[in-house]
Amino acid sequence: MRDVLSLPFDQYQRYRLVADLIGQIRVEQQPFHILDVGGRTALLREFLPKDRVTLVDLEPSSEHALVLGDGSRLPFKDGTFDIVTGFDTLEHVPPPHRAAFVTECARVSHGWVFLAGPYQAPEVDEAEELLVEFLAQKLGTRHRYLAEHRANGLPSRADVEATLEGLGGEVASFGHGNLERWLTLMCMELYMDEDPGLRPIAERFFRFYNRTLYASDHAQPVYRHVVVAALGGAPLPTGKGTLAAPVAPPGMLKVVTEMGLELIAFDRDKDVRQVELDRLAAVIEGLEGDLAGHRARLADRTSDLTEHEAALVSTRAELATARKDHAAEQGALESDLREHMRSLAEAHALAAKAACEHAEVRAASEAELREHAQALADLRQLETELRAVALETSAGARAIEAELGAAREECAGMGRHIEHLDGVVGELRATLRNRADNLKRAFGKRPEL
Repeated sequence: MRDVLSLPFDQYQRYRLVADLIGQIRVEQQPFHILDVGGRTALLREFLPKDRVTLVDLEPSSEHALVLGDGSRLPFKDGTFDIVTGFDTLEHVPPPHRAAFVTECARVSHGWVFLAGPYQAPEVDEAEELLVEFLAQKLGTRHRYLAEHRANGLPSRADVEATLEGLGGEVASFGHGNLERWLTLMCMELYMDEDPGLRPIAERFFRFYNRTLYASDHAQPVYRHVVVAALGGAPLPTGKGTLAAPVAPPGMLKVVTEMGLELIAFDRDKDVRQVELDRLAAVIEGLEGDLAGHRARLADRTSDLTEHEAALVSTRAELATARKDHAAEQGALESDLREHMRSLAEAHALAAKAACEHAEVRAASEAELREHAQALADLRQLETELRAVALETSAGARAIEAELGAAREECAGMGRHIEHLDGVVGELRATLRNRADNLKRAFGKRPEL
């Protein structure tokens, strides 16, 4: 929750007065359900934190419980709220809709209506015209809300009071904001708001006014009135005790005067300062150009750094993978090396054993070779002897061969003789079979004895 004393004096005036008047009608600290028409800023909640405040406005804001709606056609049932308020709102309503606006505020309230704002009076119109002229000539600006005041014309307080009375309300009005002081302070406020360097001073000044001058700042003529209507027999606030006597505390107006003189001196030196400000603006523009270049280079370096960091991360990941693979490969190689060393040791042992066996085999082989050489010599001797025997037997073999040839001839002749005999025997066998057959036929024809 913000410190309401730091609000601009013109805002503090309207909300402080209404909040204090509501305090007069409160019974035993009872909380009210309040509808603030045109209150999208929700400032009333800062002054009445214990009450439930619903907002309705044509324009949206980020505040909760804000209903978008038209004050001349409120989207609520009759008597929904204890209190309906409007702060500097009616003057922004087009004149043809103002009576409907006031009527609608009374319709949705079953207790009170508070309509705060500037109402039409020649001196009020003149003060606003002077403020518009000051803004145009001194600051070269146009104030949106003041322009609407001038375009629509300020509402008639008498008409508003008559409308509320016609709806059965008991009506009273409470004025605040001495008009001469309001015009002076508004010029000072808007002048300080235009210069960022003066805004902290303005906030301190607002705090000074709100704390020391607000309560007494209602000497006639005034800029703003709060029109209050009590409906359905509800009690009207009296206003007693809400404000001090309309006389500023001793010495307080002197502070305002000194503040005004300081602002006049500040404004008188403004042209001199403007030259320096223009020079500084040019320097700042150059520096901003340089800064933009540096930022662009920084963005490039940052982009390069991001790419390098990504590459580094990737390289580190690849290195970790390579280290892992290398460790696995090294482990496998060391295992293979141990296996090879074991195999080599076995091979050396086998080689030593084979060398021993080879020596033994060689000795045995040499002994066998000597035996084979002796056997070969014996065979060669035998071969010589056999050749001699072969020569001796060759002649006998030829004689035997001749005898075998004669025997073969003789055997051949005997074979021919045997074939002849076989033919004779065959003929004899055939003759015997014929005779046997004849005998069988002869015996077969005889009668039995």
